[in-house]
Amino acid sequence: MSEVLYRKYRPRKFSELVGQDQVKEILGRAIEKDSVFHAYIFSGSRGTGKTTTARIVAKMLNCLAEDSEKPCGICDSCKAIDASSHMDVIELDAASYRGIDEIRKIRDAVSYRPVMGRFKVYIIDEFHMLTREAFNALLKTLEEPPDKVIFILATTNLEKVPETVLSRCQIFYFKPLIERDIATYLERIAKSEGLEYDDKALRFISKAAHGGMRDAVNLMERVVSYSGDVSEESVRATLGILPEEVVKEFITAFSSGEPASILKISEEIQSAGYTYEVFLEQVIDTVKDQLIAESTDERFKLLLSLWEITKELKFAEDKRGTFEVMVLLKSGYEKSAIERIGKSENVKSEVFETSDKSEKAPKRDTTEENSLSKLIDHLRNNNFVLLWTLLSLSKITRSESGGVLTLEADSNYSYDLLKDRLESLNGIAEDLIGKRFLLSNESVGGNLFEGLDKDSQEYVNFVISNLGLKDDIYKGKIKIDLEED
Repeated sequence: MSEVLYRKYRPRKFSELVGQDQVKEILGRAIEKDSVFHAYIFSGSRGTGKTTTARIVAKMLNCLAEDSEKPCGICDSCKAIDASSHMDVIELDAASYRGIDEIRKIRDAVSYRPVMGRFKVYIIDEFHMLTREAFNALLKTLEEPPDKVIFILATTNLEKVPETVLSRCQIFYFKPLIERDIATYLERIAKSEGLEYDDKALRFISKAAHGGMRDAVNLMERVVSYSGDVSEESVRATLGILPEEVVKEFITAFSSGEPASILKISEEIQSAGYTYEVFLEQVIDTVKDQLIAESTDERFKLLLSLWEITKELKFAEDKRGTFEVMVLLKSGYEKSAIERIGKSENVKSEVFETSDKSEKAPKRDTTEENSLSKLIDHLRNNNFVLLWTLLSLSKITRSESGGVLTLEADSNYSYDLLKDRLESLNGIAEDLIGKRFLLSNESVGGNLFEGLDKDSQEYVNFVISNLGLKDDIYKGKIKIDLEED
């Protein structure tokens, strides 16, 4: 079986390592001056070169070459480290060997001097996964290790490492690699492998890797396995990248609020086998490019909405359903529709001709049920999608006075949406059925307690305010039910 590309082209000296210039410079000078520290921590996201750098350091410390630049890569010590067979370079995976027994073995073994080289180097990957007892057992050894013993600890979660361990080590941060450097490295591999490629395809892969070189090389190998080359078409098909025309069409539909177009694009995404997460990443990247060209409030709001949808989608089981509902709720349709109708001079509907309500107001329905049905039908027929959905999901009760209808939202999220759009809803409801809506959680001391006498209402409000519950009741975190004696 052929060797995978990321191992085949793994850097074997600092000059081949992409990025991390500060790390290479500091470690290189320390080794040259023979002032190596006894314990290092390499922290950074996956695929940024932590383990690779640790191996290069181990080779530089144990290289047998006298006159050539270290590591030479051709001596027995360098070859043994590249083959993971060097007796003095011990690599451990703390995700698998995380207990105190493994650390005790290390503590006992460090007392023996190196056999093949000058230094004994312990490389512990993902060492943040060690147990608390294992960390405690390692502390004394980290602080005062025997001469000629070096610890290199790699982690992707530095915040999980105890402060007592951090204080005993020198810490190096490995930054995510920039897309340009990743693309250059991928181009070098493609040339070495004799692969056909184009620059746009390499940029797509570099962006999808999110700063990790190993991920980028693995993605390119997946593309090559699929098509035999690294063309734009093969990368789009392998990584699930939709055409730019679809992305722009979605942005237009989302900004202007076109439910039919949004649902059509959603169906295309699923039927073509693409993922909604990758699609949203494409949309966000496009909007960011537009912001660079021209910054507007609308684009910032659009970017915020897309980001909120992405967060919701991340943990959703029903990806399509969540995507469609969130996009419809966050789209600019409902707001833009109200503005269009409110500002239009050509609207002939008697509902919005309110210059003389006493003469032009339509006849009001006599029953509450017919009035609400009329309002809901009007919202649906005039494409007020969000208001129609929120009103249909809410529990509606009539107040004692008869002039106000109380809305009880089905969730905190619906409550926030209703709160933001209550003024628009009441504008339509007053013109159509002559009534206003009040959110139930806003009625503390009002409709909720209207059955109480004045003194009782004042007492209840006093208690709620002094207990600090008014804000929680207002936000729907606490519900109050009144019971008769």
